[in-house]
Amino acid sequence: MGAPDGLADALDALLAGTAPADRLAADPLHLLARYTAHEDIALAAVFVSALSFGRVAAFLPVASAVLDVADAHGGPAAYLRGWTPDRGDGLLPLQHRWVRGVDLALLAGALARAEAAQPLGARVVAAWRPDEADLGPALDRVILTLRGAAVDEARARAERAGEAAPAGWSALPRGLRSLLCRPAEGSACKRWCMFLRWMVRLPDPQGGGVDLGLWPLPASALVIPLDTHVHRLAGYLGLTTRGDGSFRTAQEITAALRRLRPDDPLRWDFALAHHGISGACTGEVSPRRCDPCALRLQCANRRAAAGDGLAGPPDRTERG
Repeated sequence: MGAPDGLADALDALLAGTAPADRLAADPLHLLARYTAHEDIALAAVFVSALSFGRVAAFLPVASAVLDVADAHGGPAAYLRGWTPDRGDGLLPLQHRWVRGVDLALLAGALARAEAAQPLGARVVAAWRPDEADLGPALDRVILTLRGAAVDEARARAERAGEAAPAGWSALPRGLRSLLCRPAEGSACKRWCMFLRWMVRLPDPQGGGVDLGLWPLPASALVIPLDTHVHRLAGYLGLTTRGDGSFRTAQEITAALRRLRPDDPLRWDFALAHHGISGACTGEVSPRRCDPCALRLQCANRRAAAGDGLAGPPDRTERG
């Protein structure tokens, strides 16, 4: 893909339009401010990112409630340490859309089992291979481990309840399976990519940024968290022509951004996502919306509406 001239400067202008403190306040990452220990932050971030879909007003209270359950045991790391299936019972009343409390309990148990063998941060770092184009394969390896641990946890819960044990991964609840999606199966893995961005990108040098930089991995290897907003805007900006919301599409968009900023292709991720989430860009072409936009000169949607013959972006189908 060939990005339009001046796009990096335009994206910088879009990013500069929101103060770092305001960006943090609008991001679910702010829930992690209650922790200082890196292990607590990383484990809490798994749950917060896992629930970060749909309306912010709907998922934030559920994510906060999960952290409250963990904090009653001394924090996320202490909650998972010495895990037994009954510890997950405190999560059972919670639900966000199709993710139910039992899915969160199984995820917690899977994390606990994996964490007992190797801390999550060390596991992700060990899975990373510098000769790979990005962190997608490393993420896939980690998810496979967590899936195996989730099956073991589901069998332990079934045994405790006197129920038949699940036959394998495909027999586990849909909500859990959506939480442990894999790049190799085509999912964009938006929430896991966002989690990795939080853990890997350094904080904003101006202060109050939205990333933490806790893990020693290169920001250049991150993959953009692809949602419908980012996908639509990426089409307008010539970063992709793909119409499916798959991991391959996320990789294509990231590769285009990497050509603009090789060391930090996700520099503009937050700005792009919230440009759509906030309603600043809805796809409607009008002077009221477009004239103030920092991306107006690079936007194919606006140019097409002006009659230059450019086609609009393809239809978008998000895959999670």
